[in-house]
Amino acid sequence: MILKKKFFLLVFFFIIFSSYNFKAQKKNFSIFFPIKEITIKGSNALDIEKLKAELEFLRNTSLFFFKEEEIIKVTQKYSFISSIQLKKKYPNTLKILISEKVPVATEINGKKKYYITKNGKKINHVELKIFEDLPLIFGKHKNFNFLFSELEKSNFKINNIKAFYYFEIGRWDIVLKNKKIIKLPKENYQNILTELNLILNNSKFSKYRVFDYRIKDQLILQ
Repeated sequence: MILKKKFFLLVFFFIIFSSYNFKAQKKNFSIFFPIKEITIKGSNALDIEKLKAELEFLRNTSLFFFKEEEIIKVTQKYSFISSIQLKKKYPNTLKILISEKVPVATEINGKKKYYITKNGKKINHVELKIFEDLPLIFGKHKNFNFLFSELEKSNFKINNIKAFYYFEIGRWDIVLKNKKIIKLPKENYQNILTELNLILNNSKFSKYRVFDYRIKDQLILQ
């Protein structure tokens, strides 16, 4: 009886730790919970089929013993991916949950384009319908993340913004979709944004196109 148990234990461990190398196919094949399906969720911006194709080397490897760093190495090539989470669904499915960076604007830098996150991080630009209405950024900006943070704090309607223009002296113009232009000072514009919300919603100011705050404690209307 003891010998019989030892035999079955040896067979069990052999199945777990063994893999067969088919050189013709150049991949490892496991008979212990081999991966037959890979699902990817959480993405709005990635070419999922392309990513799946790059992860095809995982197919038929063991769901127990695949190397997570090999998956990370592949996903790191995609600038939209912030992080991934791997889940095993037995007997044969690997689930990949993706967290993506979220662009809030599109930077125009000469002939190049980049998506920009609220933290000022760049993402390689690809034409995507879901991001085609993002505001544009012109100029070699240095502090867009601060400006965007202050706009959010003041409850400014970001969706109304068509473009941001950065000037080398360190200040911004904001152009709205209704063609109104806001000229901000170089610094200390936090309170201005709160006031601006009230002014833009006031019908008395609807006839003005330019709201110029560049001179301290003054608003020049045109």
